[in-house]
Amino acid sequence: MKRRSIILAAAALAALAGFVGVQASRPLPGARIAGVIPSTYVVPGPSLSPAWPAFGQAALGVDGVGLVATSGAQTPVPIASVTKLMTALVVVRAHPLAPGQSGPTVQLTQADQSLYVQELAAGDSVVAVRAGESLTEQQLLEGLLLPSADNLARVLAEWDAGSLPAFVAQMNQESRALGMRDTTFVDTSGLDPGSSSTASDLLRLAAAVMAQPALAAVADMSTATLPVAGLVHNYDFVLGQAGVVGLKTGWTSSSGGCFVAAARGRVDGRQQVVTAAVLGAPGGPIAAIRLAEAAAVRLLRSVWSRFTLLALPSALPALVSGWHPAIPLRATPVLAVVGWPGLAIRIRLRRLRLAPGLHRGAVVAEIEALSPSGPVGTTWLRLRSALPPPSLWWRLTHF
Repeated sequence: MKRRSIILAAAALAALAGFVGVQASRPLPGARIAGVIPSTYVVPGPSLSPAWPAFGQAALGVDGVGLVATSGAQTPVPIASVTKLMTALVVVRAHPLAPGQSGPTVQLTQADQSLYVQELAAGDSVVAVRAGESLTEQQLLEGLLLPSADNLARVLAEWDAGSLPAFVAQMNQESRALGMRDTTFVDTSGLDPGSSSTASDLLRLAAAVMAQPALAAVADMSTATLPVAGLVHNYDFVLGQAGVVGLKTGWTSSSGGCFVAAARGRVDGRQQVVTAAVLGAPGGPIAAIRLAEAAAVRLLRSVWSRFTLLALPSALPALVSGWHPAIPLRATPVLAVVGWPGLAIRIRLRRLRLAPGLHRGAVVAEIEALSPSGPVGTTWLRLRSALPPPSLWWRLTHF
């Protein structure tokens, strides 16, 4: 009888050990994110009513978010000296220049002087140069973007690529990389009406130029001093108005007045860049440029106060498991998007596979925000406190 009791006790202990082993090693039900994150956020308020120009075409954009709206048919038209924004961008991509740096020095030749004389006689926009003169990359860019020197556009192209055709090919390659699907470049200065684009495409170029601090700094200069030409002035006559910090004007008889503007201002305390493009202003060279610039300033002023900062997501869920109280989540970094009434921001949530033991700050999900123009930011949901693994007692009492 005693032997039988021992056998039964041993069997019971073995069964208990097996049960404990199975319970301790069995897969756990996964922790989950409880709560709903909206799939779309729409900025509330009455629709924007931008003060569009009565001529040509125009477009408005917010840096980092994308296109706000357009006016007029977005069909390719000549863009005159706005072309030089792409010339400058290609040069700086190949020869990076930080603000305050002068960059490499280029010695001008007799051919450069002859080109200046020829284009001056033709009434083109030029900067005086002399054979043997040395200009730094910074000075060449100042002459290119401020007084809009056609002759320096050619100097930069030949210095960078060795020939105009090779450089123009680079301009078109960069245009495609930026997604400027309705843009074609055939020269470096915009004198040729074949260099054409749309207002909406030019906002992509403006954003790329503003992302180059050296170019943004040059575009915001009212004057510069060059060795032979002396003091030169910026054709951007509205610097400082409505936050305008550049970028480029243009005029030919086929393009009319053109202006691509970048403006800086604060939206709910955050500094923001807004871009505007106005093409096809009627009139002679100076009158049409001033008309395009005034239209851009009116356009910017009509919308600045309507921009707002949208925090995403607005409400955060918690992490729930069967063995521990719910753990609040936090989104880091803070994801805030500048928007305007009617803008719809989509949220893409990717939940991660969660282990039973997670430390404080562990990432449990990724959130991506997307505007109609594409991604605008990413943040991660993290634990505010640790999620410990379940205790042995919990494992033994939960099936």
